[in-house]
Amino acid sequence: MSSPEPTVGQYMTAEPATADAGLRLSDAQERMGLDNIRHLVVLYAGQVAGMLSSRDIAMALSMPGSNREKLLVQDAMADQPYVCTSNTPISEVAREMEANRYGAAIVVDGDEVVGVFTTTDALRALRELATGQRAEHATSANHLPPTERQPPRRFHIRKHRPIDTHGSGMFKTS
Repeated sequence: MSSPEPTVGQYMTAEPATADAGLRLSDAQERMGLDNIRHLVVLYAGQVAGMLSSRDIAMALSMPGSNREKLLVQDAMADQPYVCTSNTPISEVAREMEANRYGAAIVVDGDEVVGVFTTTDALRALRELATGQRAEHATSANHLPPTERQPPRRFHIRKHRPIDTHGSGMFKTS
């Protein structure tokens, strides 16, 4: 007798980071960098409006004539994100993500967003299924509360501007 197929809910990242559709794109980019994440579930009036990825941001900001101070999340987000439930078989979600080149799926139960399933989550699932042993996250998002009590992270921002991805050291942690 074979065991039941794993579901996306077993491997998803619970409590996904979100952004309002009206947020400035540069602010969303900064948040994603600080939180060590590549996807934001986009909300409009409390409802899912889309998905924003770091790749969406890069594309929008590279367009000729784009103004990083005026672009909003809604200007760059995917407004038709892939959505599944937490009990959807992982093979079905992987197939859909592969076929459409999605970087993530929004996981819902009823009307509530309960998680995201990203390619990173898929790789963790693959490690676990290949070895038959529980696979811990190799990296974690910083927007999630720590599992252990840790001192708060503090950032001293010298100048308010988007994250410098070229390593100039604009942010210092203390």
